[in-house]
Amino acid sequence: MKGLLLVNVLITGGTGFVGTSLVKKLVEDRHHVYVIVRSQKKAEKLLQSLETDLKKFVYIIEGDLSLENLGLTKNKVKELAGTIDIVYHSAAFLSFDEADREKLFYINVNGTRNLLDLSETLGVQKFIHVSTAYTLGARTDGYEDLYPLDSTQFVNAYEESKCHAEHLVMKYKDSFDVMIMRPGIIIGDSNTGEADTTFGLYGVLRAVELLKKINARLNSKDPYRLVVDKTKVSHLVPVDYITQLLILGMTHGKKNKIYNLVNPTPPSNGLVMDTIKEGLEFSSIDLISCEKEQPLSDLELKVNQQLVVFKEYLNRSIIFRDENTRELLNYANESALQMDREMLLRIVEGFRNRRELVTS
Repeated sequence: MKGLLLVNVLITGGTGFVGTSLVKKLVEDRHHVYVIVRSQKKAEKLLQSLETDLKKFVYIIEGDLSLENLGLTKNKVKELAGTIDIVYHSAAFLSFDEADREKLFYINVNGTRNLLDLSETLGVQKFIHVSTAYTLGARTDGYEDLYPLDSTQFVNAYEESKCHAEHLVMKYKDSFDVMIMRPGIIIGDSNTGEADTTFGLYGVLRAVELLKKINARLNSKDPYRLVVDKTKVSHLVPVDYITQLLILGMTHGKKNKIYNLVNPTPPSNGLVMDTIKEGLEFSSIDLISCEKEQPLSDLELKVNQQLVVFKEYLNRSIIFRDENTRELLNYANESALQMDREMLLRIVEGFRNRRELVTS
């Protein structure tokens, strides 16, 4: 595979949160990156985020996961055949709304099939599928293997669609080396706190921010209650750490392996909320368990409604086995994530700075 000194990589989702970080790291290492995009506007944003001398390593290709061969012309497919070494499939439709079930399967499963078929046609050597750690459904014990489709109780259709996609990917293991990499709850950069996402932790941050604004008007002294179990842990993982592991998968990953990209020492929700209160300079928040039925005020009900879609994630602790990921890190002589209070504060500060820029 060209010694991995200089490889050609095709990426879906390259304009997304994780994808953009991955593209940047790949071109910094001087790999040639072919990015499948549907939106030229997002493609331009991606290119603008790169240093001038790195843009020449990026090739923008218009494509659509919902179409056969991603909608690429026969000439384009012929041009790429035998050229692409590795595929990263990070594009997905993310929604916890059951009304989006059909769309979730259409994009996350059928779209994955279209990309797998194209990869087979192109003669790629490695296919790295970016999934989610939460294909485990309602379990509290996650392992690095496929979860059964027929006996898994999924929390939502997104998890289910991603689990189906994982099974589909493994069916192509005789065509090329496949790997499935499952990130936990992705947050901003561990050093700068920068993030281009509104999901997961950022739903909680927006809820606290809203309460702070309302409290400023009401001038209330009473604490506001959020239905989040402070004793449970959340597998928060910075985007740069996920990017590092994805790159290690390309260079040192083993075929047909599944990697749980989670937090080895996940912080408790209580610690996370303490850093949020400190970072947003608003201490009038109390966390209550969903198991303790307490009457909430109309305002508390309104704010907690924003967190309903995350209820199953904020009120459950999961133990993820990550032996494959640890082996990957050890082989590359890299360290596992060590998240402390200072790192969490940088994440909150990154959110606060971004919001201030948007509203200024």
